[in-house]
Amino acid sequence: INAIVFGMWQLAPLQHLMEKYFVHHPLSGRMFTLLTSVFSHKAAWHFGFNMFALWSFGGVVYRMFGKEQFLAFYISSGVTSSCISHICSLMFKNWKNIIGSLGASGAIFSCLGACAIKYPDASVYLIFLPFFPIKIVYALPAVMAFDLYGIMSGKTLFDHFAHLAGASFGILYSKYGQEQYRNIQ
Repeated sequence: INAIVFGMWQLAPLQHLMEKYFVHHPLSGRMFTLLTSVFSHKAAWHFGFNMFALWSFGGVVYRMFGKEQFLAFYISSGVTSSCISHICSLMFKNWKNIIGSLGASGAIFSCLGACAIKYPDASVYLIFLPFFPIKIVYALPAVMAFDLYGIMSGKTLFDHFAHLAGASFGILYSKYGQEQYRNIQ
């Protein structure tokens, strides 16, 4: 789905429709974009980085949960991250500075959070320290601190709220969600 949506972004005649239906603008009133924006990547670097991260962490979570539970986890975490970002954008940002949000980062951060709980001794490489392996239980708080700094300083390079919401979702789901999922089966 991500690749198809990315391909659609590359077609100039579709730009207006993509912006309208695959970017979540908190002031637009189009709540369905809380879901569609999770599969949307406009820039090649954004698509490439997120798909590499999804391949790296999503595969582990897929093996942990299985197909159906992974899909439920991924979509739920993506929509939850979008919702938290939506609420925080309206609460904490200057109305003139509210921009649209897109990408799988919230869902990917959920995968990172789930991996950190399940495999705390696993090592990962961070993009800003690519040659130094770091235990995931240290890497996750480091990237969450980076996002918190982005929020507190107002230097929003990314959707920091979605990242933090996603990581929190992954941690909580790994600790408590699997049992709840089994109970509704």
